[in-house]
Amino acid sequence: MNCTISFVMPVYNAEAVLSATLDSIVAQDDGSFEIICVDDGSTDGSGDILHRYASEHPFIHVISQNNQGITAARNAALPHAVGTWICFIDNDDILAAQAVRTIREYADESCDIVYFDYERFSDDAPDQAGNEVKGSEVLHANDIVKLQSDCINRFRDNHPLIPHSVLPTPWAKVYRREFLQQYGLTFRNEVTHEEDVVFNFEVLAHVRKAMRIAYTLYYYRWSVKSESHRYRPQISENVEHTLNAYEDIIGRLYPDRKDIAELYQYRVLWELLYCVYLGPMHIHNPRSYRQRRADFQELLRRERFKSALRNVSTFRFEPLQSVLSTLIKMRQFWLLNIIGKVVYNIR
Repeated sequence: MNCTISFVMPVYNAEAVLSATLDSIVAQDDGSFEIICVDDGSTDGSGDILHRYASEHPFIHVISQNNQGITAARNAALPHAVGTWICFIDNDDILAAQAVRTIREYADESCDIVYFDYERFSDDAPDQAGNEVKGSEVLHANDIVKLQSDCINRFRDNHPLIPHSVLPTPWAKVYRREFLQQYGLTFRNEVTHEEDVVFNFEVLAHVRKAMRIAYTLYYYRWSVKSESHRYRPQISENVEHTLNAYEDIIGRLYPDRKDIAELYQYRVLWELLYCVYLGPMHIHNPRSYRQRRADFQELLRRERFKSALRNVSTFRFEPLQSVLSTLIKMRQFWLLNIIGKVVYNIR
């Protein structure tokens, strides 16, 4: 049987949950898929687990490298993939019990990308009762144009064709491998913040036909301690790389899209929110109040952020983001500092 799916899994210090993730795929072995695991310099027992599974299952391949981050780990796996479809899975999540069969039976190989649904779980295992295919639709022409703008659109009144929880992630979908190869589409190693959004934004510029299948393919292990909530001292530098990537992609692939140009300005404001939320106002920031206020003021002096605050409305996001961005525009760091304490205590 030809290889239909190449599962790509970056692995880093996941020994507590890694076996559950692997088991969710291995249990579906029908000779139609491979699993390419990249041990990204793990310092726990993850490497031993990977090699044990590889010794028991010939369709599991392990690549080991020094720690370089999740984007480099995914990129390291891509040249080794031989499946019709590429399916990314993180090392702590769970693949749906009938995912392999569903992809093989329903994914249209004339499409460049096929979207599915996902659900969050926080217990030992997700509840998969009643998970079945409930329909599908093909997306092309104006639908693709809408997907492209949806990818970076965070307006509260936007109604995306694909939910924003799925559209910009690398998981809960499959990419046609030859399509990725044709356009040389990989993750940008220098982008470590919103690398998933950047990747999909670039991918969508080349997509001509897509598909959505109403089926929960992926179960995401959710935790308030996840990367998206922790204090990140390098967040402003990381955001600069992200914004540089957006500008490069827009300049090359969306040069005549006025809607994309407008959305980018709002995206700059969105990234400023990240910088403040995960930086100066974060409860785990060890710097003094005076130092954090100075860091906040330095952010607002950056030309990109000054331009966004000057030219776009702060009231088009969801209520919390609108309030925070308005307070940032008003330079009310004392109040942002209080909100930071309240938010993180609630979490």
